Amino acid sequence: MPYNDTPRLGGDMGEFSDELNIRERRTFPDVSGDDRLYRRLTDIVAVMTASGSSADETYHEALRGQRDDEEFVILVFKTLDALNESAYIERWALVQLAIDLEHPVAGDYLAELVRRPIPEEQSEDPGHGLSTVTEEVILRTTAIEGLARLLRRDVDTTETLLETIASSDYVAMRRAAWFAIADSGRDDAVQRARSILQERGDGWIAELRRIPVEEAEQHDPKLIDPPRGRTPAPYGE
Repeated sequence: MPYNDTPRLGGDMGEFSDELNIRERRTFPDVSGDDRLYRRLTDIVAVMTASGSSADETYHEALRGQRDDEEFVILVFKTLDALNESAYIERWALVQLAIDLEHPVAGDYLAELVRRPIPEEQSEDPGHGLSTVTEEVILRTTAIEGLARLLRRDVDTTETLLETIASSDYVAMRRAAWFAIADSGRDDAVQRARSILQERGDGWIAELRRIPVEEAEQHDPKLIDPPRGRTPAPYGE
């Protein structure tokens, strides 16, 4: 009887079985103590990060089902606090989810995140790779967008935004806080913010304009003057 030497995965030839076991991999820690609540969190994050023509509509439908549940919003923040500092993608996803839920209880947490000191740079070469400081700034500017949304919904977040303009070491955060106030339509807050910017020499921030990308001045490629001469090796060989 010919021997079958076809490569296989499994045990001995006599007891080979075609079997695949998949173990659950949890990206987010379960701090709820309630499997049902935890599944709601992981399900909505899965919908949030999905793709396809109806992905956005599906995500907003999922948000509507959770938006009034304060317990769920608090779970989002507790899970966020339980993540490792280096889990930047997961941390950003939960911050964005908390913002999209648009629950007033989010205001205090987002304000606390914006106020947290930014940890020192952990990357050995932030100029050519991941910068941990940049990641932390992105988390805070995202949180500022959440404060801006709440402000437009009449949840007063002006003091945190003004404090950011006055004290943040990062231009991106000061700029985001300015636009949050400028978009609020609150003239008194806008005047206070403008005064703070001028006092610290950042008056130029208040003069910035946001325009659609199609209205931005585009460089004429015909004006590009490439260097002339012999093509450098190895392309000229």
